[in-house]
Amino acid sequence: MARGEPFTWEQRDRLERAQAAAQAQTGIRFTVRVGVVDGDARLFAERVLANLVELPSDPAVVVLVSPGQRFVHVVTTQAAKHRITDQAAGLAVLTMTSSFALGDIVNGIINGLRQLADAAGPHPSVSPGGPTGVLARV
Repeated sequence: MARGEPFTWEQRDRLERAQAAAQAQTGIRFTVRVGVVDGDARLFAERVLANLVELPSDPAVVVLVSPGQRFVHVVTTQAAKHRITDQAAGLAVLTMTSSFALGDIVNGIINGLRQLADAAGPHPSVSPGGPTGVLARV
């Protein structure tokens, strides 16, 4: 993909499917934003995250990518941070930026989403044997 060129329909479809798969696997809401960011990128990502969730306790992740500005930010709500550590997010960013350096933005994002979902693990309300009964904190 040439610099500044929008994603093709097929690329957008692949990104949307990867995002949906990560959400289905984890129960965490994932959003990916790609493009130029005016101002402070971290603040922008936090605003996107705040607009993404209804309650602060909702698990959500924003992956903000600006290829032209050469940065990637992963921001999580507190609920998601319990399942995706800063170290895991950092490794996902490293995976993405390695692909971006080769000009492969789409596969970089897809692989980053997979890593984040794997780090989060399965949705807590689903066990390998099916839905769980009552969950209680001790």
